Amino acid sequence: MNVTELARQLNTTREELLEKLPSFGFDIGRRAIKIDNAVADRIKSSWAQGARTDRLVAKMNKQKEAQSKENSQLNKDSGVKEKISIPDKIAVTDLAVLVRVPVTRLIGYLMKQGIMATLNEQIDFDTASIVAEDYGFEAQPGSRVPEKSRGQKEELKDLRKIIAADKGGVARPPVVVIMGHVDHGKTTLLDAIRKTNVVGGESGGITQHIGAYQVEEKGRLITFLDTPGHEAFKSMRERGGQVADVAILLVAADDGLKPQTLESINVIQKENLPFVVAINKIDKPGADVEKVKKELAEINLNPEDWGGKTICVPVSAKAGDNIHELLDMVLLVADMEKLTACVDCGACGVIIESHIDPGEGAVATVLINMGTLRVGDGIVIGDTYGKVKSLKDWQGSDVDRATPSMPVKILGLKSSPRVGDILKVEAIDREKRKKASKRRRLVDVGEARITNAEAEDSEDEDKNVKETLTIIVKADVLGSLEALLASIKKFESPDISINIIKQGLGNITESDFALAEDAGAVIYGFNCQLSAEALKMSYRGKVQIQLSKIIYELLDDVEERVKFLKKIEIVEVSQGELQVLKVFKDSRSQSIIGGRVKKAKITKQAKFRLMREGSPIDEGKIVELQINKQPVEEVREGVECGMGVSGVRGIKEGDILDCFAEEERVSA
Repeated sequence: MNVTELARQLNTTREELLEKLPSFGFDIGRRAIKIDNAVADRIKSSWAQGARTDRLVAKMNKQKEAQSKENSQLNKDSGVKEKISIPDKIAVTDLAVLVRVPVTRLIGYLMKQGIMATLNEQIDFDTASIVAEDYGFEAQPGSRVPEKSRGQKEELKDLRKIIAADKGGVARPPVVVIMGHVDHGKTTLLDAIRKTNVVGGESGGITQHIGAYQVEEKGRLITFLDTPGHEAFKSMRERGGQVADVAILLVAADDGLKPQTLESINVIQKENLPFVVAINKIDKPGADVEKVKKELAEINLNPEDWGGKTICVPVSAKAGDNIHELLDMVLLVADMEKLTACVDCGACGVIIESHIDPGEGAVATVLINMGTLRVGDGIVIGDTYGKVKSLKDWQGSDVDRATPSMPVKILGLKSSPRVGDILKVEAIDREKRKKASKRRRLVDVGEARITNAEAEDSEDEDKNVKETLTIIVKADVLGSLEALLASIKKFESPDISINIIKQGLGNITESDFALAEDAGAVIYGFNCQLSAEALKMSYRGKVQIQLSKIIYELLDDVEERVKFLKKIEIVEVSQGELQVLKVFKDSRSQSIIGGRVKKAKITKQAKFRLMREGSPIDEGKIVELQINKQPVEEVREGVECGMGVSGVRGIKEGDILDCFAEEERVSA
């Protein structure tokens, strides 16, 4: 074969080929013109191996350089402690967020230091600064950031003061909120209490609205609020805690305390609610009531039978066991609170749900706190007003009045109020109508101006934001819409912006589709449908639509789209090295070798670089690890093991497998 032709096939020049051939063991001279075909074939094989080795060396150097930069940055960062602002007094749960540790671990740390503190107990700045320093932070005096929606919370506090100051009231039913982690059986417990099947009507078995119900136990009424368990409904759970008198904290006996359980405890303690712990699912295999009590004691909620003050009632919502005992405890706790309210005065209450019904218009569910609400009463709720045209109880039956602690659905409002707004009975004169109408117009215009200003600002911010996900969000009720929007916004990052160009209640309409087509937006619909015209437009296939009755299905889709927008790079994370002691089978599909781990550890499914005399030869993947013929997930330093590998052959005794794992990371 002609040397020039061989160089062409190897994608190089004749001069470079003749210069490099001696390093591969082929000394044919610098002036050779022709070579034997068999020799040419060996040169091709060696050249390909050499090119592969060069690529492996370049890859190794690149990974080492990246690792060196990361280590230098870590070393640089480790020299300076991150500063955090702590007020004069701070709750334990807030401090845990600041120092980025689970609140249970922080409580355990405080107990070791001799400080017995609950989730919401306040500790001083000096103590908090010592804790922060131990967790690698530098504390500096600061003020607490004002809470959002403070206006509603202040209104609720004012309402409670009015109720507390009313000494001439009569006994009223207790308002009970059931709180706990998702899938621990809150709705099933209500099902057992109400003897109705509510779980069957909930999508995925998860409650996704605040429901309000009344039951009778031993001739006394009890009002129940059912709060959603999914993480996205945190604000809705807080509303439930703000309007209740007693809480039932539900914990599964086979699962123990979970994130939403701790969050519920946080709400209960923040609102200073008396509560009863219901330990559910005691009939399930693996149920351990004592383990749950131990976990409660670890956060300073000692059960009564352990010498504490926390009432614990083991129940089985599915089997109906101990339900009456639980209700007895609830009534006992309520009696200790001496709950009373005025019946003859003008009604006051809290909105716990709000939506637009196609046939009924603006509809709101209100929990009456004091007074009596009657059909025909004029009412003011936040920025809206109306005249009560109809009242319906939790079963959908028409009633002519609603007394304290009674949840009712109101028809006759001019527009949807916000969840958490206070309802008051007032005569609606012309002046108030003008003010309410003007106030709503100002709110609408103000929101539009803010949106336009944000749109103008976004042109400048686009220089920094790399990618944008544009969406439209529709939901059936206001509470669910708020929860969905808050959860979607959590997916934003410095590199990814989520632009919600429209949000609203009710079904997805033709105008939603037209806007989505123009803006290239994705439409998300929670618990709603497409209108007839929108359904026709959907057949064009120009707009992506995601409809679901389960919130986390929509959130999963948003997360996937955000991940797709992010720039992902593959980073090697070094593991251990294995020295090959024996080769039992040599095949590219799967080789079987034995060896000893020289340093660190090696995990199953890791990749490796085959090293011989310090040079990379090839790359492969571990498919199986065994110690004493037993499959294992990892092998530590100094241990001998058997290994099945794929993607490489020609392994020899004495070779080194330089192992690594590959991780996906968002590129800067």
